Amino acid sequence: MLLAGCASVPDGTYFPSLTAPDTLKVSHALYKAAVAAGDDPTRYSFALVASPQAQAWSADNATFYVTDGLARMPVHVVEPLLAHEVAHEVLGHLGKKQTLSLSLTAGFAVLGVFVPGASLADLVVNPLVVRAFSRGHELEADARAVEILRAMGYRAPRRALWLALQGANARNGKLREQGGILATHPPTAQRMTALQPLEPPASPLAEALLTQ
Repeated sequence: MLLAGCASVPDGTYFPSLTAPDTLKVSHALYKAAVAAGDDPTRYSFALVASPQAQAWSADNATFYVTDGLARMPVHVVEPLLAHEVAHEVLGHLGKKQTLSLSLTAGFAVLGVFVPGASLADLVVNPLVVRAFSRGHELEADARAVEILRAMGYRAPRRALWLALQGANARNGKLREQGGILATHPPTAQRMTALQPLEPPASPLAEALLTQ
């Protein structure tokens, strides 16, 4: 997974120095994205996660987790990917997913009253439905992130997010993404395709340097 939503604290989570360059980079990116999204940045908090991968998670109460690998990347990668996570927050994706899961569980529990053993189907159906729901959320968050980046002053927001996904994928060694019905995210290639058509590059030379 390139970007994952989760409601629990990831392994390796720690609170970084408030004056460390990577901390300030993440803090500024979240602040700018929250303001651009019309949200209150003072309710946002984050922690870093010890990992060389470029990943980010969003959780309850506007809490974000960002890996060392992402925090150490250039601003042109960090800002678009965190704008994507802020998009999840302002769209209420985590709450919608939790509501769906609880509704399915309640429905199967009621069904189990009339059909003995039917409630056990929740263990199979619930994860499949919620994961399919989550895959749609990723594309919605990308679309909202484009709007957020535009409000942040990006002249080519679709291209900015496309380049950030490309950069993170390169850092992650082209992560072996889980496909099929068990996947919580669409393939990164699908997300990048959904951003087409891209705006023209402001400078081909500058873009070539960004993708190195």
